[in-house]
Amino acid sequence: MEKQRLKISLHQVIILILMSLLIGYLFLRPSIRFTEERPILERGFVYPAKNFILDSRGEVTPEEEELYTEIPGEYSFHYVVKRWIFERDISFAYEVQDTIPPQISFKETTVMKDPDEEYADEQIRDNVSIDEGRFEYETDYDSSFPGIYSVNVTARDDYGNESSASYNVVVKDTEAPMILAGGYGKKIKVNSRFNILDIIAFGDNADADVKLSVEGEVNTAKTGRYPLDITLEDDSGNQTKWDIVVEVVSRLPDEEDEDDEYYYPFEDMLKEFEGENKRFGIDVSTWQGEIDYEAVKKAGCEFVIMRIGYSHQGKFKVDSEFERNITEAKKAGLLTGIYLFTYDSSEEELLSTLDQMFEVLGENKVDLPIVFDWEDFLWFNEYGMSFKDLNHLYDVFEEEVNNRGYEAMLYGSKYYLDSIWKHNDRRKIWLAQYTDEPTFEEPFLVWQLSDHGQIDGIDGHVDFDIWYLEEDPS
Repeated sequence: MEKQRLKISLHQVIILILMSLLIGYLFLRPSIRFTEERPILERGFVYPAKNFILDSRGEVTPEEEELYTEIPGEYSFHYVVKRWIFERDISFAYEVQDTIPPQISFKETTVMKDPDEEYADEQIRDNVSIDEGRFEYETDYDSSFPGIYSVNVTARDDYGNESSASYNVVVKDTEAPMILAGGYGKKIKVNSRFNILDIIAFGDNADADVKLSVEGEVNTAKTGRYPLDITLEDDSGNQTKWDIVVEVVSRLPDEEDEDDEYYYPFEDMLKEFEGENKRFGIDVSTWQGEIDYEAVKKAGCEFVIMRIGYSHQGKFKVDSEFERNITEAKKAGLLTGIYLFTYDSSEEELLSTLDQMFEVLGENKVDLPIVFDWEDFLWFNEYGMSFKDLNHLYDVFEEEVNNRGYEAMLYGSKYYLDSIWKHNDRRKIWLAQYTDEPTFEEPFLVWQLSDHGQIDGIDGHVDFDIWYLEEDPS
């Protein structure tokens, strides 16, 4: 009996020891409390492992000094915690993300360029730096006109982050304002009204508001000769100066009649310019009245370009003969084209005009590009535009016409095509030059060679045109 009681006592002792160890472990168990559960960390940043420990029971040894953050993803980090005879491996889950967009910097925030100086892709890319990823850019840079142009840069990294920045490219203005009408030899009647802007016109390549100053006065109450010194100055300080004499007279000289008796027969044009890859035609408007297109076709005419209408400040007026012209010309088997004669001076006005014009055109199809005809240069300074603005108007016209499924063409005389309209490979040109041979150096599609043409089916003068099927007759 005594031996049995001893065995029970040992068993109890063992149980007591185990219970003591269990109780000790429960009270002395190593543990860690973290500052947050499953935090999201930024890629590439340094995060010391100890910074995530809020408190602990026991001595903590992290597997590394810092958490790994080089590549986005989900990770598990391990801490070893030791207290008395107890030791635990505790894992800590975290996620690495990249939410910081690429950083963009520029060698130069403003790049200066001379007129007509190229600013190519290689130069732009040399000016841009990013810390990661890749970048694209877009720019409206145009060396043809002075001004401030933006280069807009967008950078993207491999994790979908994106950033944008821009810098400016300045094309210097070294070109003085241009005289479009000089006012030379002007005579006015005594006691009449005089305004210098009635006899001169001007414009500038980049400045829409050229400063005008005039030295001298005209006394309209007294006959005599009055000298005036005129100065134009643009925003860049470029100046144009000239002098004129305004004569106040008691009686104005009789105006000379224009030589309306001269006619250039259509058959003469056919003989003079016969050859391959050409078509011969006319351009018309309400001024030609009611046209007999069967007679026109029989005379050898192959195409007609007709005015669809004219516009001012976005208000479109249909040419009174357009509907009849396009119907009868097509019925006679002639190829057709249309032109818009416009005084519009803003993008909004022109787009409004085009909406109205295309509504009038309707389902009619034309064979030639649709023509933009802006000619009011003798009053150009009244429109509040620069030559750059005017060229932009044509670009707006071209884009809208293209969007409607047609090609666009620009009409102009050689003088204005050379001095005001800028050229590129995209622009199609209708050249007006009344000479024996065209001397315009850029490619052109149509040549208007006379405004004194005569053809069967039309009473009075009409413009003659040659359509070159290979666009570079020069």
